[in-house]
Amino acid sequence: PPQGLWTAGKKFFWRPAALLSGRPTASLRATPRGPLPPPPRTPRPGTRPTFRAMSTVVSRRDIGSARDLLDQYAFLLDVGVSESDLARVCDDGSSRCIAPHLLLIHAGLLSGPRYLQVLQDRLTPRGHAGNAAGAVGITEIVDALPLTPQGVMAAVGEVRRRGNVALLLMPQQIDWSAPPETLRWRADQAANGLLRKRPEMSAGRHYATWQVVMAPIFPGLALGGMLVAPWITLLALSALVTLPFLFVVGLRVISLLAVLRLPAAKPLDQTAAVLPVYSVIVPLFHEADVVNGLVRSLLRLDYPRARLDVMLVTESADPATQAALRRLTLPPHIRVLVVPDVPPRTKPKALNYALRQARGDYVVIYDAEDDPEPDQLRRALRMFSEGPANLMCVQGRLALYNPRPGLIARQFMLEYAALFDAMLHALVRMRLPVPLGGTSNHFPRATLEALGGWDAYNVTEDADLGIRIARIGGVVAVLDSTTFEEAPDSLGVWIRQRTRWLKGFMQTWLVHMRHPLRLWRELGAKGFVGFNAYLGGIVLSALIHPIFLLAFVWEATFGWLFVFPDTALGSFLLALSTFVLVGGYVSGMAIAGLAAKRRGLLGLLPHLLLMPFYWLLISVAAYRALLQLMSKPYLWEKTPHSAR
Repeated sequence: PPQGLWTAGKKFFWRPAALLSGRPTASLRATPRGPLPPPPRTPRPGTRPTFRAMSTVVSRRDIGSARDLLDQYAFLLDVGVSESDLARVCDDGSSRCIAPHLLLIHAGLLSGPRYLQVLQDRLTPRGHAGNAAGAVGITEIVDALPLTPQGVMAAVGEVRRRGNVALLLMPQQIDWSAPPETLRWRADQAANGLLRKRPEMSAGRHYATWQVVMAPIFPGLALGGMLVAPWITLLALSALVTLPFLFVVGLRVISLLAVLRLPAAKPLDQTAAVLPVYSVIVPLFHEADVVNGLVRSLLRLDYPRARLDVMLVTESADPATQAALRRLTLPPHIRVLVVPDVPPRTKPKALNYALRQARGDYVVIYDAEDDPEPDQLRRALRMFSEGPANLMCVQGRLALYNPRPGLIARQFMLEYAALFDAMLHALVRMRLPVPLGGTSNHFPRATLEALGGWDAYNVTEDADLGIRIARIGGVVAVLDSTTFEEAPDSLGVWIRQRTRWLKGFMQTWLVHMRHPLRLWRELGAKGFVGFNAYLGGIVLSALIHPIFLLAFVWEATFGWLFVFPDTALGSFLLALSTFVLVGGYVSGMAIAGLAAKRRGLLGLLPHLLLMPFYWLLISVAAYRALLQLMSKPYLWEKTPHSAR
């Protein structure tokens, strides 16, 4: 772009009625006389400092017939496109509702910059030297690549009626052309947007007063009760701890049935001609070694490239990954975004930053090491079309692909099999809030915008997003498609990753329990109990597991700790505690074993006997997470990945 051109508002904002029309409704303007002041850090209510393209889908009315398209694109014959190629893409574009120049670009028959340059020259009146409005005109950026030539002419005509100049740019050029002030403002919005608009839903806000008060009071009461009235206190604590675990055991029994009743994947109908644009967001940080394998996996996606918008999102503080991406020759539908280094440096902040630049009507999140099944996007769309109106997320199943897994990785594989092939299905079947996994989540874009995106201060951002979906009446479904990813095979790496997960679960519980009565009203009684028992149970079980084992050793040595008063209540609680303990171990191993068998991982079955020791390691991570929650709540400990 020309020197001094400020392109803060380079993208168009599309009203819902104009999503399929291809006609821009508003844009920010830039002056060639130097940059304007940066957008305010906190916009005034009702203002919209930046605009963006909401969709690249054009309607069949805008595409028209193949003959109409041949007339519109006849000028491409002068730049080396053959008549046969042009006729073929016009016919294909008319039937699939895709602009023909996109088919030429993705087939390698035409470059995007060359196409826009030729189109710019045709639309610039002679004698104006590229400035139809004269020297004092304002330059407006037109996001022209998704539009047909007629759509571009309509957009340029609106710009000129305002007395301004239209400049046609590629999406990557648009991303790069913003000044540093605008990029920092976008990053600040990505980090703090939810915190400013809905502070009660963000982990960046202080905890509720009752939570701060009860944190020291509850342990103090328990300790004092054990000194004053030990048996009564022990009965009360046993009841308090046992009831949530009883719910978890019941959920595991339902999960066993879910594993047995999982239907086989339905064959996919490949005849759908018109597909929406799908944005694929992949956040990267210190991933220079895996970008080659990642791009290969993304290129295997069975989805029209003209309908794909793949964004590889890197951090400005990560030059190694940026350099690795620059060494690759990326196809036109894959672009790189660089997020300015605004705290906190977390994955959800990068996702929010990319969401503002996304062009699709649907969005999916993948991690750097992910290898999704090629037809996953099509299967997600089918589930959205066949599901209820309030279906707001489709969670892909995750499985691990380590070629030579160690002991930790094998336990992780069993855990993932139990979670994604059983537990999530049980939560969905019971219509309970679903804490989402961190990857392979598919959303309608409108859902993410209604929720305000991800919480940049929550280190398990998708688990939090799943609860927020439930709070507004949405539901989640589990997709009959798998994404393969790498399991940490080192104890140190695994401990750091599990610490982050458990710290995020603690953050999520604290955020949504700020106002318990409001949460009860929004989730209902079943959802409220399920949220506390499942998410709270994960954290609580990890924290008290070693305490219980220590007490068990004491009982085996001295034989008096679990001698309850000779009452019906004491006998009942002792029997219930024993049932929960045995049922928890047995049901956990049974779910993991059945899920692993269903996946064909028969070699993992002997490792079921080591699961109790694995759960002790989870307890180590839980106490580490508790310490981090108090000292470094927003620390994101990176999980390194090996090259594929």
